[in-house]
Amino acid sequence: MKIKLIKYRSLVPAILAAIFLGSCDDAFLNVRPETEITADAFFATPADLEIYSNQFYTYLPDPVNDRGSDNVVATAIDNEYAYMVMRGVVNPDNVGQWASQWNRLRTINFMLERVNQTTGAAADINHYVGIARFFRALHYYDLVRQYSNVPWYGRTLKTTDTELLFKSQDPRAVVVDSIMADLAFAVEHIKPSIDGKVSKTRLTKYAALAAQSRIALEEGTTRKYRKELGLNDGNRFLETARDAAKQLMDTGLFSIVTANGAGERKRAYEALFNSESLSGNPEMILIREYNLAESVTNTKKAVFNENTGLSRDLLEAYLAVQNGKAVPFQQVAGYQTMTYWQVFQNRDPRLNQTFMQPGFKMPGNPKIAYPNWNIGGYPQVKSYPTDADQIDLAGGRGHTDNPVFRLAEVYLNFCEAKAELGELTQADLDLAIKPLRDRVGMPAPVLADWLANIDARLAGKYPNITSAQRGAVLELRRERRVELACEGFRLNDLKRWKVANLAAETPVGIYISKLGAVDISGDGVPEFYISEAGEGIEQVRQQYPGAEIFEYKLNASPFELTGGDKGFIRIKAQNNIFSFPEKYYYRPVSNQDILVNPNLKQHPLWQ
Repeated sequence: MKIKLIKYRSLVPAILAAIFLGSCDDAFLNVRPETEITADAFFATPADLEIYSNQFYTYLPDPVNDRGSDNVVATAIDNEYAYMVMRGVVNPDNVGQWASQWNRLRTINFMLERVNQTTGAAADINHYVGIARFFRALHYYDLVRQYSNVPWYGRTLKTTDTELLFKSQDPRAVVVDSIMADLAFAVEHIKPSIDGKVSKTRLTKYAALAAQSRIALEEGTTRKYRKELGLNDGNRFLETARDAAKQLMDTGLFSIVTANGAGERKRAYEALFNSESLSGNPEMILIREYNLAESVTNTKKAVFNENTGLSRDLLEAYLAVQNGKAVPFQQVAGYQTMTYWQVFQNRDPRLNQTFMQPGFKMPGNPKIAYPNWNIGGYPQVKSYPTDADQIDLAGGRGHTDNPVFRLAEVYLNFCEAKAELGELTQADLDLAIKPLRDRVGMPAPVLADWLANIDARLAGKYPNITSAQRGAVLELRRERRVELACEGFRLNDLKRWKVANLAAETPVGIYISKLGAVDISGDGVPEFYISEAGEGIEQVRQQYPGAEIFEYKLNASPFELTGGDKGFIRIKAQNNIFSFPEKYYYRPVSNQDILVNPNLKQHPLWQ
């Protein structure tokens, strides 16, 4: 039986209602005086802290796609912030006030400022303090990602706290140092195990180390590449990322899964994202757990053929294998004009465990599935459920678990930090990247090859790398993109490397060599027919009686071909509409917020 956040769902609401009655408001600056009696009575024991902190687990990230990045061809972009920004729609007048950004912080700080009234073993109390500070660090770093400079608040505010309520932003350097202090406390005080067991659903010291490595790597590279910040101490964060990752790795408690499971789509890599239970998976450090019977569900079915497809650019990132050696796909003769089925041949197997390959069948459906060309034609199968019950029309019945922190990311963090510091070794690659390659049967990485044979296409994508180990940084970025595809990392990665302009390039999907019949499976029977306005379809259907042939008319479709009558699928309305000037790396402060608090400063790039 899965251990869920049942305590939170069944016990906490009534308790929180009592505690917060008269003490919270939806608006950050409209805080009513607090009623302390119930809170004083509640935060009496570590068990109270546990019950209260259970709600924090709902704050954990749970992404299953990379919308807003160059990994995705997306529709429904009108009301999504990342796409609104790149379309030039967002400005300080319409960005929305940031009151809602602070509600989680208040909930966390509410507990932290009351633990001095808790009695019990110091280790037990500090464990829950560490949990609260872990979640505060995650929340605050998300604010830093958006605004860079934000006010730091270490406690909840009352209406009498006029000076604090109307303070200006604190510098990024101050806020991030406070975030790192929270994470350091979490690493030191969150227990490594509960009742002798290393939980994957509750926070442990190891999840705190994983978060420390993730955030330190992001901050270190952000300071290194985003020169406009004026912060030149990125290396100290890279060292923290390296050391946190290595400390976690050295525990020996986690390992890369290599054994393939039984059944459809249960190879070792893909099973990380479509398994009903990950609690016994040795690669998992922390997971989000789901259970249909307890109505704790997700909508993972939406990753397949609904409103996003995967991009050709992502597809081309996966290496090919020639004569037992891994080579860039662009070195394969004719790669640009290969058919749908050809692009999957002799490639990194993570490709066909992320992209739908020909012959794919939806769970419970005996018919072969066809890609939706209106979203580029490359459906995502990574994270797509294997159980037909989870993809019914209701859409909210998914109950496969999802990784929050897994060892593969920690390995990648470790190697990237070392490469940026110029100290990566072949032993490091053997320790941390070779297992990821071994899992899927890819040739092992060779540092000397990476350094001597720089991929010109990668170098063109990432022209600002300054490390002495430039070739290694490039290849690790490729490895990270492939291993972590559709897990929500890509856009933040592009931003921290200061190459978010890549997200603004018009995304394209599959290649179509000509109008007319299109065979995507390679069996000689067309599955699609594409024309300008429908001409010729009946003759093809007569030629292939009994075949199911889907028709697309260019004059009535949302997509076009980049070459007119051939080329890559491109959504017409998205051609050349995106851009990413430097100010888009920052979210503007709402003019309404500045009107309420004149001490707030607009980011200089948005002034």
